[in-house]
Amino acid sequence: MAFQPVPDVARVAVIHSNGSLPDQIVNVFYFRRTGQWGLPEIEDLATVFRTLWVQNILPEISNQTLLRRIEVRGERAQVDVSYQLPVVPAVPGGRGGQPLPPQIALCITHLTGLTGRSRRGRTYFGMFSEENSVNGFLEQALVDGLVNGLNTIRTNLADEGWIHVVVSRVENKQRLPVAATYPVIGYRAYDGVLDTQRRRAIGRGS
Repeated sequence: MAFQPVPDVARVAVIHSNGSLPDQIVNVFYFRRTGQWGLPEIEDLATVFRTLWVQNILPEISNQTLLRRIEVRGERAQVDVSYQLPVVPAVPGGRGGQPLPPQIALCITHLTGLTGRSRRGRTYFGMFSEENSVNGFLEQALVDGLVNGLNTIRTNLADEGWIHVVVSRVENKQRLPVAATYPVIGYRAYDGVLDTQRRRAIGRGS
């Protein structure tokens, strides 16, 4: 499949592990920045993103989830700048207790103010602690903490010149020659129901 450019956009991948196991739990975000930018700017993006993630997201996650590295790459061309920021030592989540299986996740939707599936994004968070779930639901305070954490990250990175966007690659069932982007204006967890991400099961990775 031909490369599809995403103008002005960098891809940020947040790489976790399931404890000491090699399986990865990955969350991906896209940020748009106008004007010229290169390696120094994405190095700074990785550093700021790591700090914000540790402060605002990891406190809600099981301490069996370890933040390992931040990967950033430009999406503007097939050959673009890229950078990996190792997190050494790895930083654990803040919630103690027995963890739920790694394939158990909470979905939070990225809102753009526009209708259509291609104009919404999603993040599946995990792992979580059994102590924070009841009958298949996460406690509301934890859900609110993740939503608020994403809003804090979005606001702080916007101050740095990076706008969180949803990337749309298809329109009317046709792959676009150049991907479209839509600024994220907020986040919503439609319920506290725990979902299943089968590809995160042990032995499958993410």
